[in-house]
Amino acid sequence: MVQFFDSISDDHAEWIKKQKIFFVGTAPLDGRGTVNNSPKGYDCLRVLNPNQVCYLEMSGSGIETQSHLEENGRITIMLTAFEGGPRIMRLMGTGRVIRVDTPEFNTLMETQYKGSELAHASGKRAIILADVRKVSTSCGYGVPYFDYKGSRKTLIETWAKRDEDTVKKYWKTINNFSLDGLPGMRHELLGPEFVGINRGAGEEIVLPGEESWGTLLKTWVQASPAPANAAYLIAGAVIGGAVSHLYSRRR
Repeated sequence: MVQFFDSISDDHAEWIKKQKIFFVGTAPLDGRGTVNNSPKGYDCLRVLNPNQVCYLEMSGSGIETQSHLEENGRITIMLTAFEGGPRIMRLMGTGRVIRVDTPEFNTLMETQYKGSELAHASGKRAIILADVRKVSTSCGYGVPYFDYKGSRKTLIETWAKRDEDTVKKYWKTINNFSLDGLPGMRHELLGPEFVGINRGAGEEIVLPGEESWGTLLKTWVQASPAPANAAYLIAGAVIGGAVSHLYSRRR
C-alpha cells in the first residue's frame, strides 16, 4: 500500500543510505519534450535534512537533468530495494544545479563527500540539490532480487585520463544543449558565452499558472515596447476611472 509523508524520516534516511542505485526523473514543460530518467550509482546521494537531499553529478553524455531543472525545477528521485524487504521510495520536489567549483559546491564537497570514492575524482560536473516536498513509499513486490557486486570503475577511470581542457571541451560540445534544445552546461569556466545564471538558494521556481498578478505585470512590461506599455497603462487607468465613476453615481 502506498503511503505519503511530508518529510524524510530517520528510518527513511537509514534505508536510503543502504541503497546502491537510484533513479532521477525530470522533464521539460513542453508536452512534446523528452522525459528523462537517469540511473545513478557510486556513493553520491546524501540526505541533508528531512526535506533536502543532494547528489554529486559526474560528467556524462547527457545534460537533461540540469536543463530541465533550470527550466522548471521539477524532480523525482526513486529508489527501490533489490535485497531484503521490498520497498519503493520516491522523493518528489524541486531541484537546482550547484555548479562545480562554486563556493556552495565546495562547501558541500567538504561537509558531505570528504573521503568518499568520488571526492578526488576528475570529471565532477555539479551537485544536484533537491527540496523534497513529498515522500512516497510503496510495496515493490514486483521488483526482483539482484546481488550487488560493486561499483563500475569505468567512469572514474575514463575521466582520470582527461585533462581539464579536454573536460571543458566535452562540456561545450556534448553537454551544450538538452535533447529538446534547452540550454545545457553553463559555467564561467567555459568562457563568456557559457556564463549563464543558475538559480540560487531560496530562488523559487514559478510554474505557468502559478504566477501572481505582480509577476505577470512585470513580465508583460519587460516583454512589450515602452510606448505600447505607456499607452496600455493610460488606457487602463482611463477605463478604470470611468467604471469607478459610473459605479459611484449609481450608488
